[in-house]
Amino acid sequence: MKQHKYIIILIVLVVALSGTGCRKFLETNSPNTVSVAELFTDYEGARTAIAGCYDQLKASNYYFRDFYVYPELTGGNIKYAITSAPSFTNTYNFVNVSAQSYNDMYNFYAQAYSVIYSANNILENVDHVTNGQPEQLNRIKADAYTIRAMAHFDLVRVFAQNYTYTNDANHIGIVIKIKNTDSIASSNVISSVKEVYKQVISDLDTAISLYAVSTNIYPSGSVQTWLSSDAAKALKARVCLYKGDYSQAYSLSTAIINSGKYPLVSNANYDTSWSKKTISSESIFELAFGTGTGGSYGDYFNTKVPQSLYVQFAATNDLLSLYDSADVRGHNFLYQDTIVKGNTFSFSRKYFGTGDSANNIKVIRSSELYLIAAEAAVQLDPANGLTTAATYLNALRTRANPNATYFTATSPQAMLDEIFNERRRELCYEGHLFFDIARMHRNLTRNDCTSNYNSFTYPDRRYACPIPSFY
Repeated sequence: MKQHKYIIILIVLVVALSGTGCRKFLETNSPNTVSVAELFTDYEGARTAIAGCYDQLKASNYYFRDFYVYPELTGGNIKYAITSAPSFTNTYNFVNVSAQSYNDMYNFYAQAYSVIYSANNILENVDHVTNGQPEQLNRIKADAYTIRAMAHFDLVRVFAQNYTYTNDANHIGIVIKIKNTDSIASSNVISSVKEVYKQVISDLDTAISLYAVSTNIYPSGSVQTWLSSDAAKALKARVCLYKGDYSQAYSLSTAIINSGKYPLVSNANYDTSWSKKTISSESIFELAFGTGTGGSYGDYFNTKVPQSLYVQFAATNDLLSLYDSADVRGHNFLYQDTIVKGNTFSFSRKYFGTGDSANNIKVIRSSELYLIAAEAAVQLDPANGLTTAATYLNALRTRANPNATYFTATSPQAMLDEIFNERRRELCYEGHLFFDIARMHRNLTRNDCTSNYNSFTYPDRRYACPIPSFY
């Protein structure tokens, strides 16, 4: 009965927050201060609150759709299979503007800041809990710090130019929220990208130190569907790669790889590792879909969904051409050809589930760490890092096709180009491509694209989505 009470309180808070809108969140505290206080009267209430943060990450406006669609559609992995009222056309055509009604990413922006709001609520109130063990409360704090870091990092990737856009990263970033204050002046100042990354890394470092003195607090579900010290370290490796801190990126990624805790899925099992709610052996953190019955990312790929409703995101020929015929990730294995209105399209089966069989979202996998290690090795030592990079790169190439030719390169740029292509092959539809194009300072080239903006040269204002305005 007590747990039921906390669930009701949490639902009330989430609904109230949604009703106030993102503008009110950025400016003021929640009006439900009594309910917040009640939620943190004991350990069970605090644990309910952190579980609520995970649920917010799983919103269709966040990881279960919008945030993953953005870099895949803009980068060139997705094309439309329908012509009548497709989703995210402003994003596809790079015509998002600050006015919220004409910005496809407005709902993601509001949702990500709502997640930050909830994480801040926990960090500001969890020390009021009197009946929880220190190790239990440390786990709640660690998860909250990691979630806050994730949300800030995701926001800055969408709404700001990449870290190395300027030499000192002092170009415009996003609003940093580490406290739920009622001061407009102090809470709505847009920070530089450098300041945002500093805050993200600080939060992840704090989380990692807290995980070391914490204990498991979740009674059910795979440990890979909850955040952990390894998840925070893996996410930090990703952040450091984007920042250009290749020493840290290499150290963090290789430490997790060498631990052996997240072995690469075998060639034979790669296809089924993407089936329904399968927990992948290489997943360091997945968001479990649970028993939900709608709002799945896969609704846009699944040809079993009525075509008039959702299915619209087909693979581009540009992406499909990167795979050889024996690649287990490619057209002959992980895609399904379907006729839509008289035309044949290929749809990825990575997120093919629908209804209550929808797929978990794999937020970070060890396969990404192999690619981080490869790229960092080249950047750290262009003369001697090619052999090391090839080792990590070819681990994925030969997993996908045991007969694949071992790739070697005689120049750093040739290796980086192949790493970029391998990231497309391995990580497509997992929310990376456009961010990779931007951070690598690559020109955008969408070869299988019906937009008026098929390509443009780096740098360009369109590498960042306009921040939504609430006025």
